[in-house]
Amino acid sequence: MKYFEKYGKVIAMSAAALGMTAALTIESSLAYFTTYVSAGGSEVVSLGAQTTIHEDVSLMTKHITIRNTSQINDCFVRVKVFCPDGFTVEFTDVSGGDNWYEGEDGYWYYRPILPASTEDNASLTTVLDAKINVPEGFDRDDFNVVVIQECTPVVYDEDGNATADWSRVYSEYEDEQEDSGRLGEEADR
Repeated sequence: MKYFEKYGKVIAMSAAALGMTAALTIESSLAYFTTYVSAGGSEVVSLGAQTTIHEDVSLMTKHITIRNTSQINDCFVRVKVFCPDGFTVEFTDVSGGDNWYEGEDGYWYYRPILPASTEDNASLTTVLDAKINVPEGFDRDDFNVVVIQECTPVVYDEDGNATADWSRVYSEYEDEQEDSGRLGEEADR
């Protein structure tokens, strides 16, 4: 008993210190087991589909061609033309065939597959003309007509048929034009 009286306070103080230390570390160790992290977002992976657009302008008409510059992927392409309100655009497939057709979404689709190639003309579309009709009283030198193009790699279904998945489009492209793209200024040349 004398032993307990002599060392009892030391044992009690040691037990209290150990208890406080344990209490302080339990919270951080519980945080280790209960903390979680989630990540979100996405990253676009380019599989090599790349096209260049070329636009010549004469007499209020843009002559549009697209080249597949990818050395790996065949692709499908589509084009859309934006112009100011009140203007109308008439499209013509210069080849006289049915290579270009208008979709319900306002895009003009090139029907044949545009093959991957290192040769310059082997992967070039036929010309699509976009004739701009300017309303009366509108200054022909004071407007822009914007042509955008998109491509998507060729996907084959289970039967081996080529299909286009337009939910995955690539719109990064190189513009072969050297001018500013202003149709009104180009039409007078």
